[in-house]
Parts: sequence; C-alpha cells; structure tokens
Amino acid sequence: MADAQEESDLLAGHPPAVKVAGGMRIVQHKHEKGDNQSREEKKEQEEEYGTVEAKADKHHQSLLLAGAVTKGDKDFPPAAVKSYHEKPLPTHDNRPPPNKAQIIQQPR
Repeated sequence: MADAQEESDLLAGHPPAVKVAGGMRIVQHKHEKGDNQSREEKKEQEEEYGTVEAKADKHHQSLLLAGAVTKGDKDFPPAAVKSYHEKPLPTHDNRPPPNKAQIIQQPR
C-alpha cells in the first residue's frame, strides 16, 4: 500500500518540489540505498584486490621515457628545462614596408 502511495506522489518520475515561504520552490534530494551498496562493493573489492598504495612524492618517482628509466628532477634539472623552453628574443622586427598608399575616396 505504501508503494502505491509513493508512486502517486511522483510526477515525471520524481517527487514534486516543496513550496516554501516567498513562493520559491526547493527540490529535496533524497539519497537512495544504492550508495550503501557501492560502499559494500568497495569494501569487497579492497578485500579481494587489496588497497591502493600511497603515491610517492615527486622527487622519488622514476619515469619510463623511451625505454630508459629516469629519476625525475635528477635527470632533468629545472634550470635545463627552463633554458630549453625559453625562446630567444628577435633582434630585429622585420615588417615589410607598405606597397601603396591607402586612398579613401570621400565625397565633399
């Protein structure tokens, strides 16, 4: 009987918004039981597969680049990377001269 009561309260598959003082309508979000099941599933997965290891800090990570193991900042110091990415400033701004004067015909 309660199930039929809940279905009659639903409009477009969800309960209607609640009208409060001032004429504004506010939607009330209700959490379903699916969240509890997902937590249980997570616990089961942790038991089955184990927990995720904490990430090591950036300076102690080793990366695989082109088949060679690197040691992060030791192989590529920040000064070398910065100098590689800096572009040299142009010594001369080479702009072509205007070929012909722009004449705008205006009535008198």
